[in-house]
Amino acid sequence: MENPGRTLDFTPAGVLAGGGDAVAGLEAATATLRAIYKPGSLKAEAAGLHVVSGFDDALRDAIEVSAPLGIKPRSDGAVRDLAWWSRWLAGARDASLAVCDAYWCLSPSQSTAGLDPVRHRLAVSVVEALKWSACDRFSPDEVLWARLGQLFSAAPEAGASVVGGDLPGIGREYLRAVAYHSANLDQVELNMAVVLVHLIDLSLPFLELTRKPSHAPQYVAYPGRGAIPVRHGGDQDPGEWHFAPWAADELLAGFEAHLDGQGAVPAMLGALPESELRPALSYLRAQWSTKPPLRNRRRYAQDAGVMVARGFSACLAVVRGEPLAVSRSWKVLDFSHSGLYILAENDPTRAWPDIGELLGVHFVDGAGWQLGIVRRLRMWPNHAGLGVELLARKPMVAAIDDGQFAVEGILCDTPEKGCVIRFLALASAPELAEPLFLRGTAAVVKLRRVETLARETGYKLVAYQVE
Repeated sequence: MENPGRTLDFTPAGVLAGGGDAVAGLEAATATLRAIYKPGSLKAEAAGLHVVSGFDDALRDAIEVSAPLGIKPRSDGAVRDLAWWSRWLAGARDASLAVCDAYWCLSPSQSTAGLDPVRHRLAVSVVEALKWSACDRFSPDEVLWARLGQLFSAAPEAGASVVGGDLPGIGREYLRAVAYHSANLDQVELNMAVVLVHLIDLSLPFLELTRKPSHAPQYVAYPGRGAIPVRHGGDQDPGEWHFAPWAADELLAGFEAHLDGQGAVPAMLGALPESELRPALSYLRAQWSTKPPLRNRRRYAQDAGVMVARGFSACLAVVRGEPLAVSRSWKVLDFSHSGLYILAENDPTRAWPDIGELLGVHFVDGAGWQLGIVRRLRMWPNHAGLGVELLARKPMVAAIDDGQFAVEGILCDTPEKGCVIRFLALASAPELAEPLFLRGTAAVVKLRRVETLARETGYKLVAYQVE
């Protein structure tokens, strides 16, 4: 007799369970949906809405219980490394897109003429796919925005002058997508992105899309064109909708005041940790303020080839004068006083640099290496765009010692008496006791440690006072 404890569960929830491995479940769900829902497939017709709806509901539950942070307490206390979370995020993105594509596969030409509950499910699935794609640092998907614009334009809300986030419907889903887009989820780490998503969802009743032009720079949407929202810059267009997040600031400020006054997380935010909430609240309030963060450096177009070294060890080697071990020939498309925008293609590692990664940059027609840190990443199927903050224009190899131990690293600034210099070292380098001395320059220089400016995977950046 078959052992019932070993019976396989082929329901959507069973597939997503992955035998206890959340990543395996997400990947299995994606493979299953892709195998069934192909245009013109008899399997797709037989499965219909019932199967994809089941995966849709089960997927959102599976993501909620396996996400790194959530409003509900987590029962799984397992410690995961960065590689696992990277796979988890890719799995959430791929599975969400597979659900969305499965819905669309069933009736692409009738997607705006079907039953209201089905059209609403379609809209929700598009927004979920956009959300997880942004969290995984992918560029806004033109196809998904076109689908969402098509659904919204055919909805009754499209004829109104204001769409709010307090009533369920396709208009609310379109507003939710614009709100996620306005928060630039692709520019933050996964934990902060997850907290931002929760804060945005709680803020929806206070958000609006309105026909009336805003008094401050904010995103403008063009659903009739199926276009990706952009910051307003120019004359008013009859087809545009203005994102108005201003009323949400009172709610977000109240959360901050509760944290400051009572030292506890507000009940609405449940199990979200205070250490993650504070920076997320500050960031979102800045993005939704009447004076949102804007670039304050003029940018200049460029078309220059660069060789790139990735990571502390590779940067230390090339600054020392050693040949580049792994060849990468990318392009700088623009630059400012403080940074570069690099178009990255064909990385031998088959993985793009992540935010916080250290890069060495050598212009093909220039001399010497410069150092920078990746501050922005946006990915496309075959290339990536990197926003790089310049850290050192003329780095040099040096060492800091305390008379007993020495740490070799990269000096970012010229040491001058009374000034603060920055020094890059391995993240695992030992902490040295004072007095400290800088060696490798024209003369031995006495230092006093000030603070650690950054600690990333593979390196740390420390500030020292020259005495």
